[in-house]
Amino acid sequence: MQDLPRKVGLAALLAAAVAAAAPAPRRTFTPWDGTPPPPPPPSKDLFEQGARVYRGACLGCHGEKGDGQGREGKLLAIPPRDFITVNCISRSTPSGSLPTPADLFRSIRRGFKPSVGMPAFTFLSDREVWAVIAHLTTLSPRWKSEPVPPPIEIPPPPRRTPELVKAGEAVYRATGCAACHGEEGKGDGPSAAALTYDNGKPIPPANFWRPEDFKGGTRPGDVFRTLTTGMDGTPMPAFGEVLTAEQRWQLAFWIISLGEQAVRGPQASR
Repeated sequence: MQDLPRKVGLAALLAAAVAAAAPAPRRTFTPWDGTPPPPPPPSKDLFEQGARVYRGACLGCHGEKGDGQGREGKLLAIPPRDFITVNCISRSTPSGSLPTPADLFRSIRRGFKPSVGMPAFTFLSDREVWAVIAHLTTLSPRWKSEPVPPPIEIPPPPRRTPELVKAGEAVYRATGCAACHGEEGKGDGPSAAALTYDNGKPIPPANFWRPEDFKGGTRPGDVFRTLTTGMDGTPMPAFGEVLTAEQRWQLAFWIISLGEQAVRGPQASR
């Protein structure tokens, strides 16, 4: 029995040596347009890591409380998102609802248009992204009082044809999109100068000839999703109940065609 403490001590040292020699968990970096890995289970370590990532990468713009009032954020022409109200611009959920964790993952990984000031955090590992998302859910009581609805359904896109694209232009004009986005989709409609974010700062409508500025992505499904859900905190409404899925696909492909035309040159056909 006298040797028991010594044996226990040796076992503990051996276990520590094995743990130290074991390779560290591989850090993964899923791209914004990939399927993110499942989030780690909630834990004290995860929330503490998320708070550290937030302090190092987010606090300057989004503020100590997450209200978008950070020192650097106040200098931006376009306001950082307020994580207390959680009016998220890019979501796969219906207008007015909370985003899914995958929506937040995509936004952090991809970033937004250059003038927004929100960079693409490609240097954060998947775990670090999930950790900061876990921290964000502690900043607003909405995460405790409201369920996160399932993502909207994005049906398979139809086959693209010149007729489908032309039909999209007709939807654009019939729906009144030109009032904000302009007759040619260049963001210069008659209402453009009066548009503001939810905090009162001006917001320029998207110029469809510059797809690199699209906040929610440039793939057909991304544009379809934005048309369906709208962009909370901005004047961009949701068209999910106004336009049929067919009309939203038509409109999405017409919008995409403008960016393609800009690349090919003004004389190229759509």
